Amino acid sequence: MIEQRLLNSPRSAHEAVLELYGIAKEKTKTGARYLLQLVSTNDYYRHQLRKAFHGPVLRDIAHQVWVVDEKNGVRQRYVPLAWKHYYAELFIEPTFEEYTVKKTGEVKVRMRRRSTEELPDDEFAEFLLKVQAHAVTEWGVVFTEQEGQP
Repeated sequence: MIEQRLLNSPRSAHEAVLELYGIAKEKTKTGARYLLQLVSTNDYYRHQLRKAFHGPVLRDIAHQVWVVDEKNGVRQRYVPLAWKHYYAELFIEPTFEEYTVKKTGEVKVRMRRRSTEELPDDEFAEFLLKVQAHAVTEWGVVFTEQEGQP
């Protein structure tokens, strides 16, 4: 019997470990032995996607886009981290989680922070493409070619 889980975020890793712990605990009660393995599916691809987004893509947007402040009419630029949060809010669907209020025991639902880290590689690649398309069409960004890129 092989139990496999695809992990694409710290949260999914945590959930998988808890689930596998429960399975392993039951199976080993009889003295059986099992091997748990963590195997990378494609670290290089994931690293390259994130390197492109956090490097040249956000940098070009931050350097080229001037936004007019509606209150005082002044043009201003934003740092890459601000653009990262802007695009996460714009393109990542919200997720919700239940939590229990300690004092009352009441179960409530809250929206989780939208995070690029929790996107699987395919969704992150799509997110990156959306960011670039939006930056080009809405802000007129011209992405610079980086040395070593194809």
